[in-house]
Amino acid sequence: MPTLTDIADMVQNIAAQLGSRVDELDKQQKKLGEDLTSKTGAMPAEYKASIEKMQAEIDRLMEAIDQERIERARPGIKANVKEKSKEHKSFMKAMRLGGDTNLLTDDEKAHIVHRYMPEAQRKTLYAGDATSGGYFAAHDFIDELQEYKLLISQIRKFCRIQPTSGESVEMPSLQDDASAYWATEQSSFTESNNPSVHMLKIPVHEMRGRLRVSEQNLEDSMFDLEGLIKERLGLKFTQLEGTSFIQGNGTGKPRGFKSYPSKASSSYAGGSAGKNNVTDAIPYYTSTAATGVINADDVLNIIGDLKEAYEPNCTYVMTRGTLWTIRLFKDGQSRPLWQPFAAGGLPGTIYDRPYATMPDMDEIASGNMPLLVGDFKNYMIVDRLVMNMRRLDELYAEQGLVGFIARMRVGGDVLIPEAFRFLRVN
Repeated sequence: MPTLTDIADMVQNIAAQLGSRVDELDKQQKKLGEDLTSKTGAMPAEYKASIEKMQAEIDRLMEAIDQERIERARPGIKANVKEKSKEHKSFMKAMRLGGDTNLLTDDEKAHIVHRYMPEAQRKTLYAGDATSGGYFAAHDFIDELQEYKLLISQIRKFCRIQPTSGESVEMPSLQDDASAYWATEQSSFTESNNPSVHMLKIPVHEMRGRLRVSEQNLEDSMFDLEGLIKERLGLKFTQLEGTSFIQGNGTGKPRGFKSYPSKASSSYAGGSAGKNNVTDAIPYYTSTAATGVINADDVLNIIGDLKEAYEPNCTYVMTRGTLWTIRLFKDGQSRPLWQPFAAGGLPGTIYDRPYATMPDMDEIASGNMPLLVGDFKNYMIVDRLVMNMRRLDELYAEQGLVGFIARMRVGGDVLIPEAFRFLRVN
């Protein structure tokens, strides 16, 4: 059975031959007419009828030739015909050979034999069982990866970030402040307290990750598997550092807010927190009024327990569960106390202060500290090396595996602990 390309080629050849013959017939017609009229002065009726019939046939053929030229000149037709014809020819040749593809050339096999096809084309075909003919059936592929979400404490956007090229960052910090006193007239001066400065050191710690993937998975994956590995490792590193910024103990990892010794404030609204000096700079906590729960007064009082200088820039931090507890606070008539969506387009606030949910905070339970408030610019994150990933092609080659190792170096510590307060549940 001739292919579309074969037919097109045949038509083109016939059109060329007809064009030559038409030109020749036209010349002969004119010459015959001239000869007849020159000898008799008039053309016999039988010759005239024959010439008119020939002229009509010539007109029909010329019209067909013009139509074919128009079709051949249309963009894309010729290219599409050739693109399909190779596959069709290879398939029809294999059918004529009884399905024996071994008698085909390599170029012909590349169109219908799976192992000879280009890699991208092989990935989009499904190889059938040899007993069913060994043909291929394309399947639908949706280029959209289904992946689970990681809960990450996105604390970086609130804190101070400091790049470094060394193994640590050091900065001076006031330890003991100067003092002054009232004196009577003509009394002698007495010695005041001298200010002292110590160096606050924030070391850089290293996070690592290593995994192995089979070479077949990398070869046969229908999307960028190596890019996915790098993306997921980056998310894991971000999740790990977020946990340390809140709960880290400073040993081999950044020191978080909860690692400092805790001290209860003596009262709300500027009690000990309002008058403590620099030597008391540890994160105080405010205790709840009831046992095992928090109420609206607790959420407000924790801000009142901060020094006034830190209040304008303070932010609430809590888990999503704690946030929903706050949203459900009601007055004596069961009306919501908090209506965060009253003004559309504005960021959500609690008592006019912004908030953020972080999964590494405590949930509400006796003895836990589920709510943190403070000026987070007083927590410094030190970046030494952003995530660096290397591919190991040779180490696991005998096992048919490819290894990936990743490193990241980061540190973190509180600069001024008194800038933060926890709410502790009794």
